[in-house]
Amino acid sequence: MRSAGGLIFLFSFLLPYFVKIAGGDKGYVAVALVLCQGVGLALITGRWVIWPVVTVLLVFLALMFPDPVRNADALVIYCVGLILPLRLFISSLAPGREPLVSALARQAHGGGVLRDDIARYTSLQTWFWVVFLFLLLLLPPVLFLVGPPGSWLWPLKGSVLGVLAVLLVAEYGVRRLVIRNFDHMPPWAMVHVWKTRSSGRT
Repeated sequence: MRSAGGLIFLFSFLLPYFVKIAGGDKGYVAVALVLCQGVGLALITGRWVIWPVVTVLLVFLALMFPDPVRNADALVIYCVGLILPLRLFISSLAPGREPLVSALARQAHGGGVLRDDIARYTSLQTWFWVVFLFLLLLLPPVLFLVGPPGSWLWPLKGSVLGVLAVLLVAEYGVRRLVIRNFDHMPPWAMVHVWKTRSSGRT
């Protein structure tokens, strides 16, 4: 049920484009987005009262104010998508806990004790992701205040995913230069470890 809900929620990012291609106006595009996400969230959370009510309310708003609803939807998803991993990174830096990147590296390499240089590097990398994700959260309001009109929407339209992909590849290259004589895991393998660890938390 939750897997189906997740797929439906992810499909909500494509459905508006299909509606638009079919000739639907802004209102129908926004409604398609809201309905798909509402159904997906209901299946994921199992809350069959709250999400239908919220979805119906948002459908009416989407018909009357399609652009603000789509922008608000993108902003909420952007913030939630950053706050959830940011919370994990920050909590892992608490006294007595293992930095998240260190834990991922240890899990990826069989669960043994990390070398001192790798432990230091992964601890610094955890701090880097905390700062980076926090700056990404600040980016839309900063662009809204000082950027060109509409520039605050740029990070919400997928550009951040491209930046993250570039950073992951660049970090892999830096890691190979900094840490020698070690069997380095490529970025896609670390992403798999992250997904495995995240699914184990649920």
